[in-house]
Amino acid sequence: MFTKILSRVLFVIILSIGLISCSKDEPLSPSEDHFEAEGMVFYDSGIKLVEIFRGVTQDTFFVPLGNMTSHIEIKFLSPEKKEIDPPDYKKKPLSWTISDTSIVSVYQHTGEEGSYEFHLQGKKTGVTDIEFFVLHEGHPDFRSGKIPVKVR
Repeated sequence: MFTKILSRVLFVIILSIGLISCSKDEPLSPSEDHFEAEGMVFYDSGIKLVEIFRGVTQDTFFVPLGNMTSHIEIKFLSPEKKEIDPPDYKKKPLSWTISDTSIVSVYQHTGEEGSYEFHLQGKKTGVTDIEFFVLHEGHPDFRSGKIPVKVR
């Protein structure tokens, strides 16, 4: 009698665990909320400055020493190299890393932090690189690859 009750309780527990674990959330498959891009294009007043696609570029940002660049805007590239508008920066902010921050820095206007518009500010003559990220829930959905920056 005790064995029958125990086996039924175990069956119910195992069945409950199986049903609970079968939800629509699949942590290993990509969320549909992730931003998909293969590259970036940087513009100054509609003029292309730099393009990077799948982490490869032949371009360089040129930054004036002791001054800032003009306003730089970003577009993204699809796998077919078609331009894509950036995502909402409040949900998916722009971030970056600079290899040598003593050479150059990124400036964004107050209230536009994380947006897809910025200036580069030349601190001292030299060459470094910058890599951009689209962040989503604390991790990068996209990374550009390293782009050379020359301050002169």
